[in-house]
This record gives sequence, structure tokens and C-alpha cells, in this order.
Amino acid sequence: MKYVENFIKKSRAHNLLIRSWIPSKNQNKNILIIHGLGEHSGRYEDLAHFLVNKNFGVFAVDLIGHGRSSGRKGHIKSFEEYLDTVELSLIYIRKKFLDIPIILFGHSLGGLISLKFLIDRESKEIDRSIISSPWIETKVKIPGFLLIIHKIFKNIFPGMQLHNNLITSHLSKDKDIVKKYEEDKLVHDRISLNLFSEVLKTIDDVLEKSSRIKNDILIYHGKDDMIISYEGSKKISNKITNCKWILFENTYHEPHNDLEKSYVFKEITNFIK
Repeated sequence: MKYVENFIKKSRAHNLLIRSWIPSKNQNKNILIIHGLGEHSGRYEDLAHFLVNKNFGVFAVDLIGHGRSSGRKGHIKSFEEYLDTVELSLIYIRKKFLDIPIILFGHSLGGLISLKFLIDRESKEIDRSIISSPWIETKVKIPGFLLIIHKIFKNIFPGMQLHNNLITSHLSKDKDIVKKYEEDKLVHDRISLNLFSEVLKTIDDVLEKSSRIKNDILIYHGKDDMIISYEGSKKISNKITNCKWILFENTYHEPHNDLEKSYVFKEITNFIK
């Protein structure tokens, strides 16, 4: 296996870190991973190693304001910046591997980004997609006062940041995973008013237009996810014609990092091979 880190230049202001794990031989497909809010591409190393051992190439990019990519933590001006990041990452992969199919994988916020990308960009570069615990419907209802604050201040102080209120023990039942997350200096707990606003708009848009997605897609969720409700994922899966839906029993927000991950990895492999 070959591991490489590179930076993609998005603009004069932004550089994006992209990691790659490439098998030594018989590479048959490439997977592009889009991570969730507050985390970074390095947290997908275990999944990447598993996939590389199955002869899949894996690429994972740090979103703007995350990990080692540039930008203010937890802030964007427009959701289009995330879609552009996916586009640039696909171009980066395609330049290196002209004829190998690409699978798009998105988790949580990355799942929402991936769904929006599939709807808006309709990229022919993507062979099929995997969506993990997409941010469609939060498990705990967003407090009314927060929605009011967001509406009042989003245009005045768009970069104003709030704590994301993540309870780390809700990520996984694996205590080692939770501990590593808490000690990870590349993880942050911020979300700006504008990012929050862009997410809400994008959720509405994806719920309305997800039936436009035509390529094969796997959507899965943990039944015991206490961060994002699986009901939102189910709504989306019901709207997409070529969709396989899996609900993993006893599993938290990060199925790929939970104690049942061997079952999750098996389903991922079965879908993309």
C-alpha cells in the first residue's frame, strides 16, 4: 500500500488536504470520502485500510475549515464551496487514474454534501455512491430560540460561531474511538451561523429534489444514532429509485467506527465490488 498526502489549490485563499491510500496492485475502483462536521479525513484510516486490502483505492479530503485544510473552523460563505471541493477532488483523482470508476462516500454532513452534489452537479465521474448517517433530521429537535437567533444574526454576523453541542459518547460505543476523537487536535466543535443556515437550506433542497438522483446508491444508518435520526435517511431512500437502504441494529452515529463495523464494512464491500 502507498499512502500520500497532497494539497489541492481551491483558490488563492484556500488549500485542501487530500489523503490517498493506494493498493500495490489490482486496483479496480477508487472511493472518495467526504467527512462530517468538525472531523477530518484522517479519521477514516481504518476504513481506508480495509478497502485497500480489497484492492480499492481510497481518497479523503479535508473540507474547508476542517482538519489541515485552510479556512475558518466550521464556517463557509456558501454550500457551493463544499460542492466545489467534491468537484476538485474528483478532478484530482481522475487525472491520476483515467479509467478507474469512482465511488462517492459521504458521512453525516459529508452525506448531505454528497446528496446535494448528486442532485446539482450530476457528475458522470461518479459510478455509484454510499451515504452514511446523512445530516437530514437531527435526533433532538433544534431549539426554537436557536432558529430565532440564526434568522436575526445570520446576515449581520454570518461568521459568528456556536458550539456544535456534540456529545462525543454518542459517536460510537467503542470507547477507544471516542477517546481518540476527544484527544484529536485536528477535530473542532464549531459551527458558524452561516454554515448552520446553509445546512438548513440544503436539507430542504435535498428532501425536495432527491428523486432526481439516478445512479446506484447505498444509504445506511445506525438505529441507535442519538445525533442524527435514521428517519431522515429513510425519507431520502424512499425517494430514490436505485437505492439500497440498510438500518444497522444497535449502532451509533458512526457505523464505520462502531463495534459492529465488520458488518458495515462487509455491506460497503458488497455494494461497490
